[in-house]
Amino acid sequence: MLALAPLPLRALVVLLPLAFNAYAENTVQLPAVQVEAQTPTQDGVISRAELQKSQARDLHDVFRNDAEISIGGGGSPVAQKMYVRGVEEALLNVSVDGATQNNHLYHHQSALIIDPALIKRVEVEKGTAAASAGPGALGGAMRVLTVDAADLLREGQSTGAILSGSAMSNEGWKTGATVYGRFGSVDALLSASNLDLADYKSGSGVEEINSGSKQRNLLFKLGLNLAENQRLSINHQASEDKGTRYLRANMVGFKHPVLPNEAIPQSLLRNTTTLKYDGSGFGPIARIESTLYQSKVEGDRTTGTYSSESLTTQGLDIGLKSAIGDHLIKYGMNLRKESSQTNQIRNPYGNTGSGQEENKIAGGYVEGLLDFGKVNLSAGLRYDHYNYTDNHQQNFKSDGFSPSTGVSVQLSDSLLIKAGYAQALRGAGLNEVFLLDMIDWKNAPKIEAEKASNTEVGFVFSQNGFKLSGNLFKQRIRNFIDVAECSADADCRTNTGNAEITGYELSTDYQLGSLRLGASVAKSDSDREGKAFNDGNQGLGTSYGRSWTTYATYDMPAYGVQLGWQGRFVQALDYQPVASAATQTKAGYGVNDVYVNWLPLNTDTLTVRLSVKNIFDQQYYDQATFAYHGRLKKVLGHPEAGRDVRLEASYKF
Repeated sequence: MLALAPLPLRALVVLLPLAFNAYAENTVQLPAVQVEAQTPTQDGVISRAELQKSQARDLHDVFRNDAEISIGGGGSPVAQKMYVRGVEEALLNVSVDGATQNNHLYHHQSALIIDPALIKRVEVEKGTAAASAGPGALGGAMRVLTVDAADLLREGQSTGAILSGSAMSNEGWKTGATVYGRFGSVDALLSASNLDLADYKSGSGVEEINSGSKQRNLLFKLGLNLAENQRLSINHQASEDKGTRYLRANMVGFKHPVLPNEAIPQSLLRNTTTLKYDGSGFGPIARIESTLYQSKVEGDRTTGTYSSESLTTQGLDIGLKSAIGDHLIKYGMNLRKESSQTNQIRNPYGNTGSGQEENKIAGGYVEGLLDFGKVNLSAGLRYDHYNYTDNHQQNFKSDGFSPSTGVSVQLSDSLLIKAGYAQALRGAGLNEVFLLDMIDWKNAPKIEAEKASNTEVGFVFSQNGFKLSGNLFKQRIRNFIDVAECSADADCRTNTGNAEITGYELSTDYQLGSLRLGASVAKSDSDREGKAFNDGNQGLGTSYGRSWTTYATYDMPAYGVQLGWQGRFVQALDYQPVASAATQTKAGYGVNDVYVNWLPLNTDTLTVRLSVKNIFDQQYYDQATFAYHGRLKKVLGHPEAGRDVRLEASYKF
């Protein structure tokens, strides 16, 4: 059941701002400056309004309109995995409310389950991230920020509530309730939702057996304004997913004479707790942001060959910002401890080791954002140290520096050009928890740190409501850690070589009065030791064809109505499947969604939303889903869901 996870609260988080406050009383205050800048490589933001209007239900819906991001796994939320420019989420630095999420629990499922209704915004950095994005951001970063009471309270309102319910034709229902308020210097929010999904039907009308699930989501927030410019808050977010599904949740087609893939009851539980301090106006330090957090994800299989595993991440991040005229200097430190444990009943591969691992990471960074009017420069440097002890008591230490730099030039009122370069280092760390006690996944005696770099150039042109932007990039990953042949009769986990991803993205947006139109196209090509990524490159990435997204919205404020359409079109891709020397084709597809949002009272009191996902009932497999397997001679993954009509009503008090 959902529960508040314990958090070892350190006095440092409280004492640090108090110390700075005492220091500030004897210093000259700088003029007010803008200190909200994010990392210089941030690519985009997905807002709460976007997720609400389209009735987003899972990761697939959240990133539906981003051509550079694909969500594989089919229509079952727990089987979905994210790929950014073809790079798997395992190489990204992912956080929820500032708490880093280590999702390397089990490669056949996702570990990032969250109700999109709780999300305030999602920030994405694509490609190797900047110095301030944290340690190990080889493939980029994704920051999920949840909603606060202040986001929901109307002007002059001290308390409020939202009740919502929705029904889905393919096939499920959802209920939610949120209460929130502000009482003097204290504000609070409590939100809970239930999502019940039956086995869905694909576009061909075939029911995907053992694809259903029951999800429970909880968000609790309590904030205290210590002063006009100081805030302390504690947040807890919990998500639970239960259902009977195949052992390999993303491989419905996996049938093997020796290896099991039976359908068994399974659960996935994630608890994330953060204690945050945010303050500004401390003399030469314009802003302080500190976060103490714990995140724990647990997978459980109560019957069958395997039992359960857990992964706990604890950390402290302290970020400082100082202003020098129009320039901003960001600097801070990141401390993180990751520990994992697996409890297995029996293992057909053979048991070995303790089933427990620990990884300690310490890092620091400095980053300058320099504003020279029409020219903006950024430069950053971070240092990280990794100390990893595996389940055979082997110890691996690594450290190094990761620089990043960027420049943007406003050539005219309409045209901006930009370029950037970033490096990131990730030392040897926790093995996938599910595989800890498998002999073939034992660590080699020596493993070097993984290193990544990303070079990118782009432009933004905007004029009279029209916007056109684009990027070209080349990303390299060296010393990728995976399983390879370490001797004539045994495999092991070791450095397996280098990878390279090159590609582009082009997007456009146009607004004319109440009409808004947009489209984007993206393509990434990968190479690992002379071969493109395929579906067997677990933890690294996969290949999919050129992707197009389109959208249109039309507002009719006099009637309280907004109409919308989203399209996603992926071109066919020729590739070499797992365990096959022959070329296969991942079929292309086009999927269209439409929605209507209506405010019957012309206020936000009552909202009615109708959306139709996959309106033409297209039968297709997302190309990021595990496809054809040469030895088994079949497609292993789930197809996507067919047409789904969703009707939602919410009432805001």
